[in-house]
Amino acid sequence: MIRRLNIGTLRFTFSFSSIVKVTGVNSYIGEHEHILMWDFDHVSFSDVRDALMVVQARYFLSDIHIAKTKDDGGYHAFCFTTVDWQRAVEILAATKYIDMKYLKWSMFRGRFTLRVSEKMGRISHKVATCPGLQLPDAEIKDLKSWVIYETVGGGEWWHVQMRNMLNWFRLLTCL
Repeated sequence: MIRRLNIGTLRFTFSFSSIVKVTGVNSYIGEHEHILMWDFDHVSFSDVRDALMVVQARYFLSDIHIAKTKDDGGYHAFCFTTVDWQRAVEILAATKYIDMKYLKWSMFRGRFTLRVSEKMGRISHKVATCPGLQLPDAEIKDLKSWVIYETVGGGEWWHVQMRNMLNWFRLLTCL
């Protein structure tokens, strides 16, 4: 929830949301090298796969691995082809259906980050691989930066809290 209050020419903004701590991995491989990482929200699997195959062919990329992150069309994808930061941004920006907030924050931070731990009971799992047009030039062991960070819990957080309150209420009324 976001509340705004304007006083003259000043705007005060207050926001409230649930926060969840998760573990993620950054795209950073070397001094100016990154692997490619994508985030998609509310997109069908076939649209994600097709969009990734288009950029894979256009930029001659290695295998792209796709993981499902949530039931309503959430997907992560990653590719172990290394590129410099400017090229990485170009490739992601050319990908149809990319989550624009993810791209914006990645550009702001200078790296891509994907969650690898569970979030609100959801665990990412691999659902497909788009066969590559070249061999990868990096491996998972080459990733230099793993991070614990906070992210917004999402709407399901409220459902969990309400269910817990309802269970607590039922317990009280049964005593």
